[in-house]
Amino acid sequence: MRHKIIGVDENSICAELGIKPGDILVAINDQPVRDLIDYQYYDAMDELTITIIEKDTDEAVLYEIEKYDYEHLGLKFENDLLTMRSCANKCIFCFVDQLPPNMRKTLYVKDDDWRMSVLFGNYVTLTNVSEREIQRIIDQHISPLYISVHATDVELRRHMLGNPKAQDIMAILRRFAEAEIYFHTQIVLCPEINDGFYLRQTFEDLFTLYPYCQSLAVVPVGLTYHRKKLHKLKKFNSSDAKHIVEEITKWQESCLEFKGSRFIYPSDEFYVQAKLPIPNASEYEDFMQIENGVGMLAKFKQEVLDYIPNMPPWIPDRKVSIATGVSSADFMKEMVDILNEHFPNLTVNIFPITNFFFGESVTVTGLLTGRDIAVQLDGKDVGSEIFICNTMLRGENGKFLDDLSVNDVENWINKKITPIDNLGSAFVQALLGIKEN
Repeated sequence: MRHKIIGVDENSICAELGIKPGDILVAINDQPVRDLIDYQYYDAMDELTITIIEKDTDEAVLYEIEKYDYEHLGLKFENDLLTMRSCANKCIFCFVDQLPPNMRKTLYVKDDDWRMSVLFGNYVTLTNVSEREIQRIIDQHISPLYISVHATDVELRRHMLGNPKAQDIMAILRRFAEAEIYFHTQIVLCPEINDGFYLRQTFEDLFTLYPYCQSLAVVPVGLTYHRKKLHKLKKFNSSDAKHIVEEITKWQESCLEFKGSRFIYPSDEFYVQAKLPIPNASEYEDFMQIENGVGMLAKFKQEVLDYIPNMPPWIPDRKVSIATGVSSADFMKEMVDILNEHFPNLTVNIFPITNFFFGESVTVTGLLTGRDIAVQLDGKDVGSEIFICNTMLRGENGKFLDDLSVNDVENWINKKITPIDNLGSAFVQALLGIKEN
């Protein structure tokens, strides 16, 4: 495989060797470079050889390289040496299948690429991974991986993935554990399908692979009202959510006693829906599943509490608003109440935005659209500024899922809208009107 070099980092070892954009990488250590994973694998070595075809001479040149630990070759390639691998499943709970028509094409992409898992933490099913690739993961000791399990019962998992050829996931994970490959796992929990007995079975099977299976997140299935001609699924009610949290809490206690880690975590959505208090930040250990919505609220609250002492003792009278998802509204109120204990002249209106775009059952903040925000806030007393979490925005241009920009919504309601990072410190600064130096 040949890869065109499009850039060479200044002062890198390859720049010192005279390798230039337009040259072609042919091999490293006499082996073809299949993708970015291979390149990074070899790039971590202290001694290696690279074969380059020079653009100017069209001749192959072999370079023998010795470099320091953490010193990189410094080469850049077209497409970052990656072509996205699409999903081969037809999951009964797939969120992409529930999207409305005529949205951005990128939103309909179903990726299931194990390389994106190790590079970016994307969850993958491993159903499109060949034996050769499994062996490659083992040989190159690639980890951690993020793996969607859903159920360890083979037939149930095949049903949920809509893929009758899906491999026995436990057989693959046992091989990874034997090779000391670390991985995190998740279950998308669907009522009356993979809950109850099957949930316990999946938990117990995966826990046998600890510490290589480092954590297990349990997240509720997300349903929109665009589910046309799809498998009939139910959503969890408050009582269901409470039962699931209570059961998992018991399992956590056992895991902590036997292995020193809680291992299994319900997502924040379960606590919110059950109207149960969010655990303390310390109970999420290293926040291994935070990108999966596990421990995000606990971490945010701890950041708010830790950051308030850094603020001035007084601020001018101030009135602002927060637009948030329905499920986060009570938590936002709790955070504002904490701030008001220190700054009583701060007034914050919290507006839970109903998601009419995807359906009222979708209550998370990150899936709100510009139109829903504009329609529901138009004419409201919002004060001097409206704050939104930047998780609502996608892409380089920072647009909402309905392709409206922040500026579009500002012009609609004639009010300033400011996206803020999903950090407690950013939240405190924004509400108090303080800019960090």
